[in-house]
Amino acid sequence: MVIPWTDEDRRELAELCRVHDQMMAEARANDPGEELVYKVLEDALAYVIVELRKECCEKRDEAIAPLKAEIADLKGRLDAVVELKGKVDALLTLLQGARAEVISLPRKRPSDAA
Repeated sequence: MVIPWTDEDRRELAELCRVHDQMMAEARANDPGEELVYKVLEDALAYVIVELRKECCEKRDEAIAPLKAEIADLKGRLDAVVELKGKVDALLTLLQGARAEVISLPRKRPSDAA
């Protein structure tokens, strides 16, 4: 996964480099007899990149969390709808079978009225 650097990231790195250079210059001025040993810049960049990725992933996870909760809620509701549909289908099947068994009752005859 490639995460592009923002202008703010670049400014922050430039500021860190400037402070580092200033500290190195001060150390050189205070002890001119010793030779300075420079660390490899890639180590510092790797650390910065790891931290930026971690921060970015945390922000992404925070943004996704409510969506995951909503999806879980919707899945639960969908399961309930599927269950109700099954019950409705079973009821319709029963009613259609019962309709075929309905027999008509005899009509009342006028002679039965008395």
